[in-house]
Amino acid sequence: MTDSIPLAALLLKLVHPLFPNMLQGVTLYLALCWTLQPVCAVFALRSLGEKRLLPALAVGVFSACFPTFLARLGHAALCGHWILLVAIGLYFRATRPGADSRPVWVLAILTALTLLVHPYLMVMTGAVLGAVSLTLLLRNRDWKTCTGSLLATVASGTGIILLGSVLGYWGGASGGGYGFYSMNLASPFWPVHSTLFPAVPQTWVEATGGQYEGYQYLGAGVLFVLAMVIFTRKGRSLLASFPKQHAGLLLACLALTVIAISNRIYLFHIPVLLTHLRVPGAEQMRSSGRMFWPVAYLIMLGAVYGLCRAWPRAWPLLMLAGIAFQWCDTREMRTNDHQVEMALLAPATPKDSQILSLVRPFDKIEIHPRLECDGVNAPYVLPLIYAAARQNAAVNTMYTARSTPEAACRLWTEQPHPLSSHTLVVLPGTSQRAGAIRWTDLQHARCGIGDGATFCVSATSTLPKGLSPVPEAPDLPLDQEIITSGPRLRNEEILESGWSGLEDWGVWSETPDPSLYLHLPEDVHTADIILRMHAAPGTTQHVGVFLNGVEIRQWTMSPEDADYEANIAVPPASKALRLQLKINNPVHIGKDPRLLGFGLLQLKIHKLN
Repeated sequence: MTDSIPLAALLLKLVHPLFPNMLQGVTLYLALCWTLQPVCAVFALRSLGEKRLLPALAVGVFSACFPTFLARLGHAALCGHWILLVAIGLYFRATRPGADSRPVWVLAILTALTLLVHPYLMVMTGAVLGAVSLTLLLRNRDWKTCTGSLLATVASGTGIILLGSVLGYWGGASGGGYGFYSMNLASPFWPVHSTLFPAVPQTWVEATGGQYEGYQYLGAGVLFVLAMVIFTRKGRSLLASFPKQHAGLLLACLALTVIAISNRIYLFHIPVLLTHLRVPGAEQMRSSGRMFWPVAYLIMLGAVYGLCRAWPRAWPLLMLAGIAFQWCDTREMRTNDHQVEMALLAPATPKDSQILSLVRPFDKIEIHPRLECDGVNAPYVLPLIYAAARQNAAVNTMYTARSTPEAACRLWTEQPHPLSSHTLVVLPGTSQRAGAIRWTDLQHARCGIGDGATFCVSATSTLPKGLSPVPEAPDLPLDQEIITSGPRLRNEEILESGWSGLEDWGVWSETPDPSLYLHLPEDVHTADIILRMHAAPGTTQHVGVFLNGVEIRQWTMSPEDADYEANIAVPPASKALRLQLKINNPVHIGKDPRLLGFGLLQLKIHKLN
């Protein structure tokens, strides 16, 4: 679930002793994808039965300049479109009259291994694998002809289930999005990101706000060749014969297209069908618009194959025209990809070097909150994880494509704990000062502020150079309502520990003993603190109020919003107080994994003297 191409990582680990200076394999994998894309397109065309040089050149250019492929550079694991072309080629070889079982078994193995490249690609190749048995059965009307392919399909599916179970693939929770990240019906033909049609707006095929994931423009060259095929009677006859010869593949394409357009179907911005029905398992394929990729490549291959037969004399000139159109139409996309590739190969910047030197003395990096709980800080955290990987340092978090539900993240477990001299704690985001206060007060850690984050080490360690001291927490305002809802919380350090993520109305306690950190003005000696709270639904909570470990009050709390008051005395020579609230009966509600006691909406401090 890290989008890190596990198959490539495993293979690279085997050869790493021979190449110890190779620190990452992403650029190598991208080079492999760009090299194999046209090669595998030629393999697929030859498997279809067309072996002449000019058609091979055409599919090589079409596939290397395929807009859908060029648009995926920012997502390396999904650049493996060559796998789809290999799968299509193996399908055609497996369904030839008199073919043996070797192609379908190779396709079965490829499908299982593709799970370790990307699950989306695995689903696509799985659809092509399943099409082999269907085609053989529907073409020959005899179960015996598809026995071998059925066994291969079952073996591949079993291998996928076992492999996914061992590696924990089936535990990822989807963040939703099926029906949002879909394909617009007009997308294959609407020239978005086209050099030949630069004024065409993308917004016309963006009906949901997420249909960029369903970007499927085929390119001017492919559309030209396809139009030339459909224009002739012979070309239409070839298309009409396809269902009879390859019914299983047609059904697989229809299934992939249905998933791609999802349950909210749009043609431009015109709603064609809006329903709540879902394909089983579709929520895990929330970016369903991608599922059209094999269909798009089959259209490309069919257009080239059909042109050679629909225009027996003029096809070479038409093919050359199509190559020129495709090449010119994707010029801007290729230029943008080239710039991204150059950035990937660029030497380290001074900022990169600073991050590397920052983490170099440490063999363990702890980042709080973890990315699984809060991905907002990912742009800052990922370079730190990369720097840690460069020196083989352990980290406590990783970017994942499927985030943990906020309610299941248990932020309260990320409490200060004893640190070794080789551990660096990184506190990014909006609550850095609150985190630094906790680590300093509870573990006597030494903390400093850097560019974008606060860093803490053990009391016996030396802080990295270039860090500034952490400023003291600001005094809490007196006689003012301090709101604890997410958008309006200004004094985040008051929520010291035991609290869940901030919500629009306030914040839930999620431990039996949440605590508040109160930094008061120097002239406050005694004060009243007034907390507006409510108990978890359906419960009455008895709460003990402890100030610096001494019980000062007990409250009986109902589920309705109410104010609860306690008198606090500030110890001499101290401005910081810890108010701990011990809850007698926190509860689980429904499927919420949190242990909820009460909700805190706001607080107010009134000076007595």
